[in-house]
Amino acid sequence: MAVRIRLTRLGRTHRPYYRVVAIDGRNHREGRAAEILGIYDPLLSEKNMQVDIDRVHAWVNQGAQLSESVYNLLKHSGYSPLSEEAKTSKTKKAQKRRAANKSRAKKDGKKWEAPNRRARTKHLKAQKQARLAAQEEALAAHRAAKAAAAPAEESTEAPAEG
Repeated sequence: MAVRIRLTRLGRTHRPYYRVVAIDGRNHREGRAAEILGIYDPLLSEKNMQVDIDRVHAWVNQGAQLSESVYNLLKHSGYSPLSEEAKTSKTKKAQKRRAANKSRAKKDGKKWEAPNRRARTKHLKAQKQARLAAQEEALAAHRAAKAAAAPAEESTEAPAEG
């Protein structure tokens, strides 16, 4: 189950009020929540977010993902959005990514960059030309073999007279 920590809208027209909830990511915005973790009132100027940060950390440690809006709200409100364990796992993932990018670096010392559209199109065109050339060579070899086999068959099947 892919759990997300996100906002659920409550209130009335032009008076929004949100709950911070842990919910299955496949459910709709006002779907049934696994747990209510806090509230967010955008109309209050001060202290507009109240969250049980220990429960948020518990859900994140179990694999829940914060939505972008909840992450930004937690960070802006002064809460630490990720626990220490989650921070270390994120840094480990980042280190693995950096190591993978280093291994992709060119041997001449240049930094690897993702190809742009023009370079990718050029590469695909070159691949297509090479593939077509290989097909033409295979077809020519097949025709040559067929032509070489055709006269031999004609000589063996000479009509018998008499």
